[in-house]
Amino acid sequence: MRVLIVYASWFGHNREIARIIADRLSPYASHSICAPVTAVTANDTIGCDLLVLGSFTHAHHASWRMRRLVETIPERRLKRMGVAVFGTQTVDERPSSIDDLVNILVQRGARLVVPPLRVILPAPDFVPWSKVSSAESAKIDAFIQALVHQLETEIMSR
Repeated sequence: MRVLIVYASWFGHNREIARIIADRLSPYASHSICAPVTAVTANDTIGCDLLVLGSFTHAHHASWRMRRLVETIPERRLKRMGVAVFGTQTVDERPSSIDDLVNILVQRGARLVVPPLRVILPAPDFVPWSKVSSAESAKIDAFIQALVHQLETEIMSR
């Protein structure tokens, strides 16, 4: 099972979430990569079984680099892999980066394997990672557990 975790992060929150996801998924993956969107191209998704995308929200949209990556992955490849989405925002309002990414992915035929994760950061200050509330940390844990369950199910069916 090949897993690719791609993140766009301005203040480090999505990078930290992506690293936590990567650490927790690594025992279930034969090959796992966690990288910033600036280091990933559509070619890096070749042979990928699970693609996990995370972005910050800016003006109700995902990072333009993340949007570009999703738009350049061939539809036939997107349809063959499972996809999961997470993102950070300062208030729980819609639309956000998550809605933006989900809309693009669904339009292109991608299969979301778990519900998206929305991590709400305190506003107006972007506090250090250690200050993310326990409720948000619990949401991150639940998202990862759902991904692990999905991977275990996939492995068992092979």
